[in-house]
Amino acid sequence: MRESKRYITIFFYLILLLFMAGCEHDVSTIGQENEEEALKEKVQIEIFARAKSYSLPPTRALESEVGKTPWILVFKGQGAGATFIEAVQAFEMISKRYVLLTKQPAGNKYQLLILANPLDQFYYGNASTGYDFNQAALLSKLTPGVTTYGEACSKLLTKPLDSNPLTTVPYSGDEETIPMSHRLEVDQIDNTTKIANTDGSSLLLTRVVAKIVIVNKASNFILKGVTAVMNVPRQGKLHDADGILMNNTTNLTEYRYDAAYSLPVVKAETIATDVQSTEKFPIYMYESDVQNNTYLIIQGTYDNKDYYYKMSLLNSSLQAMDIERNHSYTFTINRAKGPGYDTVSDAKTAKPSNTDLDFEIMVDDSESYEILANNDYYLGVSNSVFIAYYSGENMEDYDAFSVITDCTKDFQDARTITDNKLEVSGAFQLSGPFKVPIVTSNGTNPVITPVTVGVTNQLMGYEEGIDDKKNAYITLKLGNLEKKVHIRQRKAISAGGSTLKFMPTNNTDPVVSEINYFCLTGQVEEGTDNPKEWIRLYSSVMPEGHTGEDHIIVEDGRIYVEVLPNTNATPRSGIVHLTTMASVGGVSLNSVQRIKLDITQLGQ
Repeated sequence: MRESKRYITIFFYLILLLFMAGCEHDVSTIGQENEEEALKEKVQIEIFARAKSYSLPPTRALESEVGKTPWILVFKGQGAGATFIEAVQAFEMISKRYVLLTKQPAGNKYQLLILANPLDQFYYGNASTGYDFNQAALLSKLTPGVTTYGEACSKLLTKPLDSNPLTTVPYSGDEETIPMSHRLEVDQIDNTTKIANTDGSSLLLTRVVAKIVIVNKASNFILKGVTAVMNVPRQGKLHDADGILMNNTTNLTEYRYDAAYSLPVVKAETIATDVQSTEKFPIYMYESDVQNNTYLIIQGTYDNKDYYYKMSLLNSSLQAMDIERNHSYTFTINRAKGPGYDTVSDAKTAKPSNTDLDFEIMVDDSESYEILANNDYYLGVSNSVFIAYYSGENMEDYDAFSVITDCTKDFQDARTITDNKLEVSGAFQLSGPFKVPIVTSNGTNPVITPVTVGVTNQLMGYEEGIDDKKNAYITLKLGNLEKKVHIRQRKAISAGGSTLKFMPTNNTDPVVSEINYFCLTGQVEEGTDNPKEWIRLYSSVMPEGHTGEDHIIVEDGRIYVEVLPNTNATPRSGIVHLTTMASVGGVSLNSVQRIKLDITQLGQ
């Protein structure tokens, strides 16, 4: 009976391969001599994926379209050092996506890199040589067993935009889709594997571009549109694996209607009384570092006369900011303080006009959150682990994490934030809020809310692994989505300093400054106590005498956080953010886990 089933399965796959050949889809059987043996080593997996929400504002329909035939690149191992196995294009059958992958045994980790909506060509490490996006070309650049995940992600690039000024905004055509990506970690590849979230819902793919919208609410100003976008990156990485923006300082272009700037390249429409917006015609661009000096020339009417204004990409504190992929930036003009310039040339030469336009900026940075989602809404947290370094006598309140959602549904019984303080004898507690805030009719979308947690110096004695005790958790529930945040505590750092080790380890003693995480990146946050001057990050391969970094990427999972001696009598504090491989089996929604360290160092 089992043998009959085997031949039936083989027959099905043969028919399937014929079907795919008729549809001109590319399926890998590289290195297999015998078709029957090759099919026995393949497994058919359905793909469940959709685009991550830009959240604000709504725009054209194809912005969120995910094609039916994404590419799946398979790597064996963990982190940036995982090595390439195969590249396979999915196929469509009965309106569903499937992919045939080579079976891989348990006992290892496997990274599935999903590349959806690719352009007709990809570039590898430069902007000069393009390759047709097919299996043969991919295998000419990615060597099985040799090319690492980190190398592939850093070198697989989009087809560059024209170096001459573009007369239309890329990805704004009626039939154009936006390239997207996602990395999924699995424990094995077989009939039990699902390319989906653990709850069966669709994976959230990340777009390679950012979106910019200009809104005018100033009663003394009429926005006509965006005349030009200057110093725009021509190219982006197909997938961002390390959080480092691509260097495009010598690889820039311009968006404009024509050489005379006779019309806006992006026009504004009136959406309400005295309100104009470009939301129906957004600007898409590859992520841009502040060094690129990307800026907009906007056109508007002030005091019954048309002017041009140079708008740099600044935050509300008038500081230059990076433009990141899958982020949405909405600049809202609240009041015009004076005239702009008569010509585009003068506006380009002048200093930015941001001070002449009283504006505010809203950034949807949901990409920096750990997100759970269903087909209606999402729930995310800025970090799913919070560690307070605290030795005070009383319970101390901390902003442990932030929660983000675009949900508009007011679930009466499933919109809660709770703690398990009774399981840890009250060594910590939720201070608020006690319900997940949702989007209201007049409120912002998404809603981002800090969650405050009280921590005592006794909490570290209750962790799992110490006399079989329990971990402290904050649990967020919104409809059928549930997320837990692990709350931890360690002693405050002495004035003499210390080195905190985050690395794969069997240590469970909270007194030892060594915690079991497989780290990917670390970053010291700016703060009032200037923590970048006294908190330094090290990798295991830095040479002796190195003074450390305030931002670091590692491949072996080890990050050392050195807290330098405090020579003052006053305590000081600083925040460090780590990203790690989440310790979950099977398939996870987002295998990158974020950790927030709130470090207090005592004074002399």
